[in-house]
Amino acid sequence: MTNSTVPNRPLASGSPPPTESVQEWLASAHPSPAIACQEWDNETRLALIPLGRLLDAVRLSEALIHSVAGVSDPSTVNGWLGWSFNRGPVIHDPERHRYYALVPPGTAQDWRAPAAACLGEGTYLGVPRTDLTELDERTRCSYWAVPMTRPGRLCKANDVLALVMAGHDPADDGEGQS
Repeated sequence: MTNSTVPNRPLASGSPPPTESVQEWLASAHPSPAIACQEWDNETRLALIPLGRLLDAVRLSEALIHSVAGVSDPSTVNGWLGWSFNRGPVIHDPERHRYYALVPPGTAQDWRAPAAACLGEGTYLGVPRTDLTELDERTRCSYWAVPMTRPGRLCKANDVLALVMAGHDPADDGEGQS
């Protein structure tokens, strides 16, 4: 399904790059923020951040995103996600073919969309360093498809839910649960 009102190109890079304050805010969700910072400096450049305190994450399959966006080119998809979620932050894990829309804490408690799981308290998410904003075809490491522009600026859960419902086929129930 294609939405003809969505721009079919990446958004202009008018928003400021993520700052250290964003990374500090993300690290503050970790029981030991210094360990999160060390994890960002290791080979994977991912820190395992516990969900539920500062943020939750909706796990979206690439297939769902590509279906609703009507495109699969990563740069175009990233621009489309930025437009769809009003520049709310999204992480792409190309190796596992998933996107993670970061949403307010507590969203997981009320989430009822079977086509996409909302991860919350008791779950850790591999969060890339804030300067990783492009797909690296060689490493296929997670990166910010839509970077977090300031501490605490998250996707609106209703925007993410609308996208999930736009691409949801009831015959697929349970497929987004893995």
